[in-house]
Amino acid sequence: MRFEKLDLNLLVVLDALLEEQSVSQAAERLNLSQSGASAALSRLREFFEDDLLVSSGRAMTCTPRGDALIQPVKEALALIRETILTPDKFDPAISDRAITIAAIDVVAHVLLTEAVGLFSKEAPHMRFTVLSLSEDPVAMLQRGQTDIIIALDFLVDANLPSEDLFEEDFVAIGWNENQHIKGEMTRELFEQLGHVSVRLNHNVPGFDETALRRIGIHRKIETFAPSFASIPRFVIKTDRIAMIHRRLATQIRDTLPISIFELPFEFPKVREVAQWSAKNTNDEAVRWVVRRLQEIAKKLEN
Repeated sequence: MRFEKLDLNLLVVLDALLEEQSVSQAAERLNLSQSGASAALSRLREFFEDDLLVSSGRAMTCTPRGDALIQPVKEALALIRETILTPDKFDPAISDRAITIAAIDVVAHVLLTEAVGLFSKEAPHMRFTVLSLSEDPVAMLQRGQTDIIIALDFLVDANLPSEDLFEEDFVAIGWNENQHIKGEMTRELFEQLGHVSVRLNHNVPGFDETALRRIGIHRKIETFAPSFASIPRFVIKTDRIAMIHRRLATQIRDTLPISIFELPFEFPKVREVAQWSAKNTNDEAVRWVVRRLQEIAKKLEN
């Protein structure tokens, strides 16, 4: 790299030459050949239009110009190492980074509301934006719309960095006063009652619809809600039931008049994954957020 015709690599050699005041010792320190160090000194003399080092008996000594360069060169190299070659150490307590996270509303409801509340204490100057996850989550990363996506494992890109956050299973819910549910949920009752569901992509069935078909369960959907978090409100004061994420059901049971029932059949769990773009692989702010999300998700399991 050159700066105003000076090869900046020569600054490292100049620093060693001026400090050692010996071509051979500078070469040994830098793992260069003596001829390589001598050639570098010649180029430095040409650039500075000064001998820099001259023979004094068997030793070498700095010229006045060489003496004047010792401290500035050392300080310049230190500044380059500290500000350019060595990235700033991330400290959430003082960082003012802005981080955008895209996730479905269930994840925002059960994990991100908790996380952002904790972040306000741990990283008081950082700013967080939570976006709805699009139909193509990875494209949001590629377009720079978000720093992190949280999506089901089969929706993320295997070629991009990612970390597992948590696994989630499903339960059935119904209104507390639904007279059709008087005990355990049975498969017959599950298929007989009307259901509330959500379809985020109107052209593609949701994960739950696809999984139910695979295991031969028929569901009579009578209402589509606008989001997962809103589903419980659409079963209240009706005979309908719904199948939702266990964490969401447990969290809202304290505020809404719903009952939770175990599913009367084996249903696969889903795994939520945090993913970020390759350009943020070494971004300590992004990695810190992901690590904290993992820790918070684990605590929410208890």
